[in-house]
Amino acid sequence: MSSGEAHTIWFPELKQLLKENWKTNLTIPKHFKLVADLDNKLNQIRAERKIHPPMMWCPNCKKRHRSKVRSISITAMYFALKKFDNCTEIEFKELIKNWKIYSKEKNLDIYGKEVDKTNKEQSTKA
Repeated sequence: MSSGEAHTIWFPELKQLLKENWKTNLTIPKHFKLVADLDNKLNQIRAERKIHPPMMWCPNCKKRHRSKVRSISITAMYFALKKFDNCTEIEFKELIKNWKIYSKEKNLDIYGKEVDKTNKEQSTKA
C-alpha cells in the first residue's frame, strides 16, 4: 500500500467514474445510485490494493485498532463534484439545498438510510 492510501477516498478511477456518470438533471434517487456505484468501486480498489483503514488510538482501552472503513456519502459526492470541477458553485449550492429538503421529507441520512426518529427526537431535546 502506498503511503497515505489508507486515508484516500477519491482515487483517479473514482474521479473518472464520477465525471463520466454525472449529469445535472439526475434525480436524488439516481444520485444515490451513483453514490452506490462509487462506493462499490472504492471497495473494489481497496480489496485489489489491499488497503486497510488507518490505525487509531482508543483512549478507553488504551490500544490501537483499525478505524472504520469509510463509505462515500451523498454530500461527499456533491463536494467532490465541486472540487473536481464537475459543477459550478451555484449548482453545488442548489444540490445541497435540494438534498436538505429531500432528506427532511424522506427522513434520510447522508448514506440514504432512514433516520431513527426516536434517536433524532432525543438528540433535539438534549
